Amino acid sequence: MKKTVDRAHTLVESGGDWDRRNRLKAYQGLHLLTVRAYNLAAPLLLDSLSTFTSNELCSYSSLIVYAVLAGSVSLKRVDFKSKVVDAPEIKAVVGSTEDKLAALSGATSAGPGAGDEEMKDASSSADATSATPVPTAVNLATLGDQDAQEVEAAKEQVDFSPLANLVNSLYQGDYRTFFQALGRVEQEFLTQDRYLNEHKAWLVRELRLRAYQQLLQSYRVVGLQSMADAFGVSVDFLDK
Repeated sequence: MKKTVDRAHTLVESGGDWDRRNRLKAYQGLHLLTVRAYNLAAPLLLDSLSTFTSNELCSYSSLIVYAVLAGSVSLKRVDFKSKVVDAPEIKAVVGSTEDKLAALSGATSAGPGAGDEEMKDASSSADATSATPVPTAVNLATLGDQDAQEVEAAKEQVDFSPLANLVNSLYQGDYRTFFQALGRVEQEFLTQDRYLNEHKAWLVRELRLRAYQQLLQSYRVVGLQSMADAFGVSVDFLDK
């Protein structure tokens, strides 16, 4: 894979267009992810979020997961805030406010005639007007293409709440919630993903270490009991 990516870089530099350069970012980022080079993968994956068209590589939902995890493991706190916590592409997917839910439902990606097809059915169905939209991954690179967006939304009915809780609790220092979210992320994302499954133990350990380091940087002395209470685990677990 490394040889192929290097060859693709040479081809792109010798005359590749904008689309191919963006596609290569996603390919290289995913390759670096599989060899645990998260510090190198994070910038490429995060840059790919707004220009992603490599659907043959992975789904946009998967790219969101890869980018968020890579950023959570490797980025410094300031960069983590600007590139993950506050990133518009990520907030549109893992956000919790009403305007973010509007983006998740696909409302922001619709064209001038959006919703015309559903209007006929909505008038005859009471459930259609009261149903809560299911959050879906929104690829900002295809916002102008209604057909592509509808196909993507149909494929990607994903509950990103564990990932959102992981990101927000890590940044806010809510470590008990962070550990709970990390357990759900391991079960619902790491275990289910073809690329992350074999690295899940390493990833969970690195994310735990990230949280431990963040807490310890705030104090000169911390007792095991108080630290265990903060993370919602036993002293024996923390000691091991």
